[in-house]
Amino acid sequence: MKTAKYCAILGNALGTHNLGQLVDSRPLATLPFDGKYRLIDFQLSNLVNAGVTNIYGIFSQKNVPSVLDHIRTGREWGLNTLLNHFFVGFYNNDDREEIVCDPTYYPQLLTFLRRSYSQYTIFSTADILCNINLDQLIHVHEVNQRTMSIVYKKMPKDQMSSVNSVLKLDETDTVTSVINYAEQDHSDDDLIKMSTGIYIINTDFLIDMMESEQHQEAPRKLRFLLLNKLVELGALGYEYTGYMKNIYDVKSYFDANMDMLDPKKFNSLLHATQKVYTKVKNEEATYFADSSEIYNAQFASGSVIEGRVENAIISRRCQLGKEASIKESIIFPNVQIGEGANITYAIIDKGVVIDPGVNVTGTAAHPIIVAKKSHVTEDVRV
Repeated sequence: MKTAKYCAILGNALGTHNLGQLVDSRPLATLPFDGKYRLIDFQLSNLVNAGVTNIYGIFSQKNVPSVLDHIRTGREWGLNTLLNHFFVGFYNNDDREEIVCDPTYYPQLLTFLRRSYSQYTIFSTADILCNINLDQLIHVHEVNQRTMSIVYKKMPKDQMSSVNSVLKLDETDTVTSVINYAEQDHSDDDLIKMSTGIYIINTDFLIDMMESEQHQEAPRKLRFLLLNKLVELGALGYEYTGYMKNIYDVKSYFDANMDMLDPKKFNSLLHATQKVYTKVKNEEATYFADSSEIYNAQFASGSVIEGRVENAIISRRCQLGKEASIKESIIFPNVQIGEGANITYAIIDKGVVIDPGVNVTGTAAHPIIVAKKSHVTEDVRV
C-alpha cells in the first residue's frame, strides 16, 4: 500500500452528547479510557495500522490545547517523520451548535486535501470506540468502485442514542435510506444497523463537494455533509463485526471502561490483530502495600495503593489510603483518596482530592462524576 494514496480527517464528536462536566475542559477525543489511553488513540491507531499517516484533526478552538498536549509530535503513532504528519486545525464555533460550521472550517480542510495528493480520504470521529482493520474497508471500497463507503455496526437498541443514524441497505449493500434513530419505531428490531461515522470517499469528489458546501448560506460540518450524501451517491455499506462501543453519555462511557474488566472484551479491543498506540509514560510501577486488597482491577503506573480496589480502573499517579475502598469506579490521573474513604459507581476526574472518611456514591444506572481538581470534604451522592 502506498501511503500517499490515502489521507484522513479526524472530526470531533457529534457535539458532546450527554457527557456533562467530563467534556467541559476537554474534547471527547481526549477523554481518558481504560486508565492508559485516550479515545482518540483508537482512531489514530486504526489509521496508522492501515498505512494512513497523513492525518488532519479538526476541533473547536477551545479544545485544541488538550489535543496538542496528548498528540504532541505524533511520535508514538509514527507521525513525526518527513513524510508522515498529524495536523491540527480548529474552527471558532462551539461543538454544541452541532450541524452548521463557521467560515474558518472548510478552507483549511480543503488546503489539506489539495496538498495531500491522495486518491482516497478516510473520515472518522472519536465517539465510536473500536479497533477496526481499515485495510479491509479500503479493499472493499476499491473493488466495488464506489464514490463513498461507510462502516456500520449491528447494535442492540439499548446501546443506541437519539443522535445516531440508522442505515437501510439493499441486497447489494447499497445504502437506500438514512434516518435518525429517534424518528422511527424500532420495537420490532433486535439489532439496528448503526452508522459508525467512519467513511472512505474519493478525494477529488470530496473536494468538489466541500467547495460547493462552503458557499452555502448555512454550510454543514463535514460529518453531516457526508451523511446527507449517502443515498444520493449510492454509498456502499461495510459491516464491522468486532467489538464496538457507542459513546454518547456518561453511562455508555462508564460501561465501555467497565467492559475492559471482562477478559474477552478487553482482548477483543486491545489485543486484536493490530496494536493500539498511545503516549508513553516512563514511570515506576504501581506500589501495593501489604494492607491492599485487589479484586478484578486495572492499574496504570506510579500509584500507591493501601486500601481495597474491586472492579475498578485506576489511572496514573493515584493514592489510595488505608481502609479506603474503590468499587465499580473509574479513577482519572493524580487523584488522592484519604484513609477510610469509600468510592462506589463513580468517575473521579483528574486531580481530585477526597478527604478521609468521605463517601462518594453513585449507582449502576447513574454513575456520579466528581469534577476535575475538586476537593471533596463531605459525602456526595447522586
